Amino acid sequence: MASEDKFKALVLYIGNSPLVSNLGMTKLWKLIYFIDTAALRSWGNSITGSEFIKYEHGPVPSKGEKVIKRMRKDGDIEVIQENHRAFRIHRIVARTPLTEGFFSSEEVTLINEILQNYGQQTASYLSELSHREPAWHYAENLQKLEHTLMFYGSEEDPNIF
Repeated sequence: MASEDKFKALVLYIGNSPLVSNLGMTKLWKLIYFIDTAALRSWGNSITGSEFIKYEHGPVPSKGEKVIKRMRKDGDIEVIQENHRAFRIHRIVARTPLTEGFFSSEEVTLINEILQNYGQQTASYLSELSHREPAWHYAENLQKLEHTLMFYGSEEDPNIF
């Protein structure tokens, strides 16, 4: 299965998950980052196959905008601008249910673990958490995160904070 198909499937999985609340674009990118880094650390490969770019609010998948644009065009998701507390968010609403078979049972377990841990957190919290990741910390703004650094979490580089 092409990595873009898995990326789309992951967006739908997150968008349809009862473990996730207030899903905006920033939160979506951070959840995908944490899922992909967990997969890298567990199996040596990410789920989406995407590289990540350093932005001010944390890592963003390089394929993200293209995939979201295609999913919107195809009617799989809707992106609704709305106010949430003091912020304006681009809420992601899944319009297509995810069909079975996109993920292995191990991937589903890993995805659900990340969503259980982070799905109710705010985008701001997840952004701050992502800033503790060595791959984001050591990257230059608007540059790709070093793939080899994505294997290491904040607990493995105490010099960041």
